[in-house]
Amino acid sequence: MTDRRMKWWGWGAEGVAFDPEHRPGVWPFVADQLQLDPDRPLDLPLPAAAVALPAQTRNAAFVAGVVEALGREHVREDDPERLVHAYGKSYRDLLRVRRGDASGAPDVVLYPGGEAEVEAVVRLAARHDVVLIPFGGGSNIAGCLERPAGDTRMVASLDMSRLSRVIEVDAASCTARIEAGAFGPDLEAALNAQGMTLGHFPDSFLHSTLGGWIATRSAGMQSDKYGKIEDMVVALRMVTPAGTVATRAIPRSAAGLDVNHLCVGGEGTLGVITEAVMRVHPLPAHKRVEGYMFRDFESGIAALQECVRRECAPSMARLNDPGKTALSLAFKSRSSGGQKLILRAMDAYLRLRGVAPGKGCAMLVKYEGSRAQVARQRREVAAVYRAFGGIALGTAPGRSFERAKYDFPHARDFMMDRGVIVDVSETATVWSKLMPLYKAASQAIVAAIAADGSPAWVGCHVSHTYRTGASLYFTFGAAGRRGEELGQYLRIKKAAEDAFLAHGGTLSHHHAVGTEHLPWLADDASPPGLAAMQAVKRAFDPTDIMTPGRLRPSATPFADWGLPGEDAA
Repeated sequence: MTDRRMKWWGWGAEGVAFDPEHRPGVWPFVADQLQLDPDRPLDLPLPAAAVALPAQTRNAAFVAGVVEALGREHVREDDPERLVHAYGKSYRDLLRVRRGDASGAPDVVLYPGGEAEVEAVVRLAARHDVVLIPFGGGSNIAGCLERPAGDTRMVASLDMSRLSRVIEVDAASCTARIEAGAFGPDLEAALNAQGMTLGHFPDSFLHSTLGGWIATRSAGMQSDKYGKIEDMVVALRMVTPAGTVATRAIPRSAAGLDVNHLCVGGEGTLGVITEAVMRVHPLPAHKRVEGYMFRDFESGIAALQECVRRECAPSMARLNDPGKTALSLAFKSRSSGGQKLILRAMDAYLRLRGVAPGKGCAMLVKYEGSRAQVARQRREVAAVYRAFGGIALGTAPGRSFERAKYDFPHARDFMMDRGVIVDVSETATVWSKLMPLYKAASQAIVAAIAADGSPAWVGCHVSHTYRTGASLYFTFGAAGRRGEELGQYLRIKKAAEDAFLAHGGTLSHHHAVGTEHLPWLADDASPPGLAAMQAVKRAFDPTDIMTPGRLRPSATPFADWGLPGEDAA
């Protein structure tokens, strides 16, 4: 198994980074949009030795117990291990650790090797009142991984990477039993070797795990065909302080409340997911990715909805608004002279077809199945897209996307080196509210950025569609003011989330709650719904040792979040 640990200060493995020579248009585009000097001084992360870790809280009896249960080599108290497990990868996480603040770091990092060892750790933690925070790949961007502020107990990060097996594949039933610490590429390789696929490919695929996907209700790029992760869970096992939850691998049941769905989305607050039986699919014999261009966002959205209505939606349809289309074009790799001529010819062709400069909305579409199935679906989808003004661009955009689809997060590290605030906010709503929410949220984000004195860049894409609605995924950029970036970021994030909830959206479609979205949880779930979540928490974790403080807003949520003046408002 490949070591997929990420670097402590950014995205991806050490030595893997965004290459501006390979994609020369990105930084000039961002600098122009935000009116920045392209040669502005760099703001690089501090060296690891300069990062301040919190003083270690050490429960000697607990440490002795886990050393006996796991072996000394799997109980790590050294600073590098604590640093890597301090945070996830949100902008807030990275800004703090790059500036030398690792106050979210655990006191110890544990590497259990199986469910029995997880059960031993949980028993010891309950006995000695030690906090446990499950850790998959560390890719979370909602603030799910840092130690709870103000909690004086010892905190242990439970790294699940040793539980990485695909235990069993039942091809006849289209299920696979997989351990929770399996990373995306490894579990896919094991399934592919038996002619199967899970079909779950989030942007974090290279550096995230099955357990993390389940705990945060993840969505992959091809959810239109395969569903979100909660749609794929057939059964699971979760170790809790009250005992081990074990559901049965059955297709459907009427046995009261769905225990699987009580556990899915728990964000580590209920227990530790150790394995799951997942719905899998035969590998498709043929795949094809194509590009389209629409004259405006509304037309593209109407085409997406019509495909859903006609039940011919492809396995992936990713529609960019004009801002995100412009960024995607800037992200293309260095072109040869011949390629530049082709691009100019394509631009001229699109203008002739009525696509105004700066207004076009690119769509990427993926088909999977037998050759006959792909051919039939292409015909059906193309007819819908043509009816709404979609212009076929062929397979070149698809090939470019497939090569670079996991590269986008690396660009944020490059931008942060240059003082750019860049992050995302995503939501979902019903079709009738999608365009009003898109416009309101776009305007709110731009206004929040402008209020802090920076030019604004905002882009959005739709990438998950349903019978009743779709997701909206916003990316934003602003010029940071040294020492004030966190406040700027929080005000932008608040504007986005306020707009989502005010216009019929959810606080998050697939990034979880964590700390980033906690102030809006009661509005999203309703106070009785929130009380029900806490009742489940008390049943599974009566002494509150599992990731405390999450899924439970305080009386002053915005003060806890970082904007103390907002609670009274």
